[in-house]
Amino acid sequence: MVAQSANRALPIGDPRDVIRSAEAAYLAEHAPLNAVEGFIRQVLGWREYVRGIYWLHMPEYIERNALNATAPLPDFYWSGDTDMNCLRQAIGQTLDHGYAHHIQRLMVTGLFSLLLGVDPKAVHEWYLAVYVDAVEWVELPNSLGMSQFADGGVMASKPYAATGKYIQRMSNYCQGCRFDPAKSTGEDACPFTTLYWDFLARHERQLASNPRMSLQVRNLERKPVAELTTIRDQATQLKQSLDGTAS
Repeated sequence: MVAQSANRALPIGDPRDVIRSAEAAYLAEHAPLNAVEGFIRQVLGWREYVRGIYWLHMPEYIERNALNATAPLPDFYWSGDTDMNCLRQAIGQTLDHGYAHHIQRLMVTGLFSLLLGVDPKAVHEWYLAVYVDAVEWVELPNSLGMSQFADGGVMASKPYAATGKYIQRMSNYCQGCRFDPAKSTGEDACPFTTLYWDFLARHERQLASNPRMSLQVRNLERKPVAELTTIRDQATQLKQSLDGTAS
């Protein structure tokens, strides 16, 4: 079965077919320009980019681990049982519905596992298991590449690393949460913020050569040694509590 395009017959499912159909809908005044432009850009500029990365770099791509991340995935990713309100809600929604917005995936669940240093293959397997829309050729480059930066910059040019302040700006998750996104140490310090500075310190040499990370690395360098030591000590305790090795 084929679909008729403006120029020639194309197999059903060919991205050129849906692009031309969307263009035709606009020209016939059946769809507005902004919707058609966004749709075509997503198909041509994003879908095909991701598909190209997967088929170009597999099968070795799945084994990439540019940041040498080896921590286990926290158990609460399978239950939502955590005091961190953003993770509790994002994971709870995921487990209930098999779906989460891409910002919840990238900048909540993905961000935390990146900062924590979770084995990227474990992160990939979790995303593949819990989301109803997860198909490996789409999911793998997005989780292992964009979210965890495990491919070293093939998918995205920088790690998507941020403190809890980003989540506060982008959502209402921080309202009512017992953690303060502005704090990196202390009992009420946001684990995202603590782990963010620890992440930068762990990978400072590698990230310093990345132009898009230069400002964040300079901010790290401005931290007094004593403050950074306290942050890293708290990050170590947090990691131990999550992997069950705390004394």
